[in-house]
Amino acid sequence: MPETPTSLKRSRYFTSLKLKNRIDQLFKNGRKAFGSYLMLRYHSSADAVPPLRVVFAVKSRLGPATVRNRIKRRLREALFHVLKEGRVQISGFDLAIIPRKEVAELDFSELCDDLQHALRQVSSARTGTQKA
Repeated sequence: MPETPTSLKRSRYFTSLKLKNRIDQLFKNGRKAFGSYLMLRYHSSADAVPPLRVVFAVKSRLGPATVRNRIKRRLREALFHVLKEGRVQISGFDLAIIPRKEVAELDFSELCDDLQHALRQVSSARTGTQKA
């Protein structure tokens, strides 16, 4: 099986947040950032490696399992695309991405732009500056 180049591995940019107590803490104490089609809940993490730990919180009211899975796949790919391109420099956060239903049918470039806008709010929260 051929090896994937290191620059193309998602784990270089983010990993999944799987511990229930951390996810619960994130939703209870985390701050919010908004895009037009999604909301981010974030909490500063002491770990710098991996740069981000992410959970995709897609509610069952967004549709059947196939639609929810498509939304998660699109969000995962959009996050990888935004971070890989270097459009946002962000690290040291636990992050929950909560999409709206429109994400399933949204143009991919528009999804990336919206995610980038929300991630910039998160990264500016660490430095204390607010960018529009």
